[in-house]
Amino acid sequence: MVIKSPFITEKVTNMIDSDNTMEFLVDIKANKKEIKKELEELYDVDVISIRTMITSKGEKKAAVKLAGDGSANELATTLGLL
Repeated sequence: MVIKSPFITEKVTNMIDSDNTMEFLVDIKANKKEIKKELEELYDVDVISIRTMITSKGEKKAAVKLAGDGSANELATTLGLL
């Protein structure tokens, strides 16, 4: 599994509403292509872009912009985050 869990904070909640973007904690060795493939297979969503970053705790986060208006909001609701 490349994706460990969704990452939710107040800032991410605002990103879901305004930018149609969600964040996930992912495996440190995962690349963008692997992350995109797994997200599309697991959640049946279309991914536009992915930005990755290493946190100060040594974890890797992926900010994923989804296609379609409100897709991130629907996915977050399905996952029980909102």
